Amino acid sequence: MVSSDADATPVAEAKTEKKPELTLEEVRAVLEEKSRAGYTAAIRTLLQKYGAKKLSGEDPKHYESLLKDAVELDDGK
Repeated sequence: MVSSDADATPVAEAKTEKKPELTLEEVRAVLEEKSRAGYTAAIRTLLQKYGAKKLSGEDPKHYESLLKDAVELDDGK
């Protein structure tokens, strides 16, 4: 009998699979949409909340939280 590790690989990969990191471009697209919808001041406040004056100065580790907050802006209007 021949043993193969190929059968075990998909299961192991599925358990360790992370969701993809957000990119600057993905976050920028959402923020631009929100800005056009009238949330420019709120977006500036969110950027400052996470320590930046501009999105390009934002630490990528904050992208997910920033994006989540930006999506929730519709709820507060």
